[in-house]
Amino acid sequence: MYAIGTDYDKVYDRCESISYTRWPNNISVSAADDVRGPWTPFKMIVDSDRPAGIHATNPSAFPLWTPENPTREMALLIKDYPIFTADTWDGKYELQYQATWNVSERENPQWTEDPYIWRDKRGNWHSLNHWMIDYVEHDGRRWPRVGSHLFAHELTGPWTFKLQEAYSSNVTFTDGSYSVLQRRERPKLFFSDDGEMTPLYLISGVQDMGQSRASYTLVQPIGTKWEEFEKDLGFGRASKGD
Repeated sequence: MYAIGTDYDKVYDRCESISYTRWPNNISVSAADDVRGPWTPFKMIVDSDRPAGIHATNPSAFPLWTPENPTREMALLIKDYPIFTADTWDGKYELQYQATWNVSERENPQWTEDPYIWRDKRGNWHSLNHWMIDYVEHDGRRWPRVGSHLFAHELTGPWTFKLQEAYSSNVTFTDGSYSVLQRRERPKLFFSDDGEMTPLYLISGVQDMGQSRASYTLVQPIGTKWEEFEKDLGFGRASKGD
């Protein structure tokens, strides 16, 4: 499990956050044989170098294992598009690639965060990101263009940033209702397990228009293959014996 932060010995009596200007962000990793634990202590693997350099936040890891190369190596993409690799999940993470475009915030059409990286069945690399284009062009507005897609033949680039929305905050639900979400961030994909690496669902954290606190997780089907996946799970069919 990759996370922002590290173990700290302060005893907290309430939930609070500390700005990265006071304590630079860092990325840590922990592991367990079972999701219920026990989990190993978090080990910090990437530290920030601010105000310039690495901004260690928003980690997205992907194993470099393939049937032809059963390695234990890991790739790690973080905010502002540095890409690291390590020999093992808890090994030393070495910088392999840094974005060639401007990654500064506020006035930059290529401003992104929350990257999600994966390799398709042909070996090409992709990432989905929370795109801040409307924040830049419309004075802090967070919708509707929220998703960007980047791609490369090799992990170490060159990466292509397609300045076109990959998905938006406009969502039509299965009951026919329609919503323009105020925020849609932290994209993730759920893939088929048949070796084809077909994206079945886009998962993201969202917030309805006019909300300032409440948020939820949205799971949106992609294409049509998800229908077969759900059918195999027995969704939508009455249980026998009921």
